[in-house]
Amino acid sequence: MNIPHHIHSQYDRFTRWLFDSAFPYWGTIGGDGSEQKPFQWGAHEQLKMDGSPDLPGYKRLRVQARQLYSFTQGALLGWTQANSITEQIYNFMQNAQLGEGHWAKTLTREGNILDSSSDLYDLAFLVFSLAWYARLSKDQRPIQQARQTVQWIERFMAYPQRGYKNIVPFISGYRQQNPHMHLLEAILALYETTGEEQDLVMAHKLIDLFETNLFNHQAGVLEEYFVESWMPVPFPPITEVEPGHQYEWIWLLSEYERLTGISHKTEMQRMYDFNERHAVDQLTGLVADKVQKDGTLVNKSARLWVQTEAIRATSLMQDEKSYQHLSKIVNNLLRRYFKNCPNGTWQDQLTHCYHYNNTKIPTSSFYHIVSGYMQLHHTLQ
Repeated sequence: MNIPHHIHSQYDRFTRWLFDSAFPYWGTIGGDGSEQKPFQWGAHEQLKMDGSPDLPGYKRLRVQARQLYSFTQGALLGWTQANSITEQIYNFMQNAQLGEGHWAKTLTREGNILDSSSDLYDLAFLVFSLAWYARLSKDQRPIQQARQTVQWIERFMAYPQRGYKNIVPFISGYRQQNPHMHLLEAILALYETTGEEQDLVMAHKLIDLFETNLFNHQAGVLEEYFVESWMPVPFPPITEVEPGHQYEWIWLLSEYERLTGISHKTEMQRMYDFNERHAVDQLTGLVADKVQKDGTLVNKSARLWVQTEAIRATSLMQDEKSYQHLSKIVNNLLRRYFKNCPNGTWQDQLTHCYHYNNTKIPTSSFYHIVSGYMQLHHTLQ
């Protein structure tokens, strides 16, 4: 069916906010550096609620990588100021390199290594951002670094029972689906950039892990935490489902099908239907942060990133009910999350009463906003 006209209008407003307000704001105040090189020390980790830089004393590699991705998308869509910004962020990120494919978790403000451990979540975003930056820069170095990082993960983080460690040096704890999800996102981006089958091998492994262990076929939901053998945590059982992650997997499975022709429509539909039944406020369209497997709400609070992931998944469905929800989601961004804060910034979370109670503006949310926008952009184009 045709996309309703009012969604096109909301997209236009979203576009104006992104390019007239958000990119200029984060491209100036969001940068840490000198007047000559405003991103000499990369991007700020977070801002205060008045929009001024906050200085927590560290910079996570994942946040720098997310900003590299976000500004790369801006540049690819014609916001030319981002070309210099991406180059500076990319250069700052090199401070985290410990060896070929080996990267530190956090840096000081000026780029000295603060935490030399290697986190799978961070490395996933590193590969993801390098893959995208290579499309903009037309440089082979980011591709080489992305491939070296994938090889390092295979060599030093792989488990015999499939999947990868959360962090090296190893810290005991439950195995998690979340970093594997973002690793799949990174590998698909790398493959689409290079077009070479060697860059898709890890994606096939991660999809197999999803089919075999991460997706609970009986309940029709995504599991989050596992014991060593990749079985769900038995006691006490973890029964919470994260709708935002389900939306992310719906989008990733769609991307995997687009790139390989291999479909997982049943799993996609079951996760989508679960979210629609149990996580979506039918009046407002807001998506809750967590739900029990039986559908009981754990917390009605609604993080910004969950809503943007709902955009990515809902944009794929292309039926009347989905378009109604899509319209509500975008409207919520424009009227709830992008309000009562400096223009171009955002409220990170609404409470269970849908009120504001935020003490900072996390830079990391820009990745979610931009990626949600990009799927909406592709859907409408």
